[in-house]
Amino acid sequence: MFVRIPALAARHGAVNLAQGVFDHGPPAELRSALATAAADPSVHQYVPTAGVPALRAAVASGASPDTEVTITAGATEALHCTMSALLGPGDEALVVEPAYEQYAPAIRAAGATPVPVRLTSPDGSFAGLLAGACTGRTRVVVVNSPWNPLGRALSDDEWAALADLAQRRGIVVVSDETYEHLVPPGTRHVGVLERVADPELRVKVSSVSKSLAATGWRIGWAVAGPGLTRRIRAVHQYVTFCPAVPLQSAVASLMASPGYGDVVASVAAGLHARATWFAEALAGLGLAAKVADSPFYLLVDVGERADAWCDRMVLDGGVAALPLSVFYSADVPSAANVVRFAVCKRQETLAEAATRLAARR
Repeated sequence: MFVRIPALAARHGAVNLAQGVFDHGPPAELRSALATAAADPSVHQYVPTAGVPALRAAVASGASPDTEVTITAGATEALHCTMSALLGPGDEALVVEPAYEQYAPAIRAAGATPVPVRLTSPDGSFAGLLAGACTGRTRVVVVNSPWNPLGRALSDDEWAALADLAQRRGIVVVSDETYEHLVPPGTRHVGVLERVADPELRVKVSSVSKSLAATGWRIGWAVAGPGLTRRIRAVHQYVTFCPAVPLQSAVASLMASPGYGDVVASVAAGLHARATWFAEALAGLGLAAKVADSPFYLLVDVGERADAWCDRMVLDGGVAALPLSVFYSADVPSAANVVRFAVCKRQETLAEAATRLAARR
């Protein structure tokens, strides 16, 4: 579905709100930083596999840049390297669903088995479900905060349950925090580095893809304790060795600048404004959508089977979206009629989508 729907959108001229890809460039400050970085001859050669030191320092979040941070080719590589470092045949990893599509394949690629922990209601909590899903083979639990596709941060009780698993059972909490900067104004992101005390039982994965509207840059990272980091780096050096050095250098330069906070705040504010506008437009069509705390996506109940609705809309040349069901490994009745729209688009793109939806409902 993740491949089929976007392909159909291109073939039928539909507005593609299925993929979380911006249809505009990154902030001018990032493009300027790249031009400056590229003018330095030294950035066009290999750097140490752990990544450009200045970038490691910028994303360390209190960890040691030298021993606890690894720069990767996007969050996806960080996830795959982490799973290969932590898992092997016979092991199990809990995956909290609805889940981003890369988690289970990364676990299987390591020879392990993904074990779903399904949230049966988008408004519910998985805190009470984790312990019952664990076996003697469970080594890892994978979560996402803020959460694609739900758009919310994990709750206090969910973090407490994760911390308890780590402390009592020695299970490593792998937290994908790619959307960490897209929280409401005045809200501080709280993630695994604060919620799980032992550095050897936690891995933070993140990237610049969403916070800097640069999904094609493929600059991500993994932050973990020294022991875990050595294992992650041992995999990473045989995968990409090091991501594109000019891009690493540009991101490091922007992050070190006084205006960096304003840049990411502007990206977040733009997303909030456009998501709010699109939700109101959908409400006018009788499609109720609640704007999430991290509104990269909107979830909408379309009143019928979402998979059939998505097929009909894209084939009519209208709008491409994804059914929420694709984020689960089995049918969940509460998700059957729910569609996910990616709203990381220009205002005119969303306006065109709203017009087409109005004409085809």
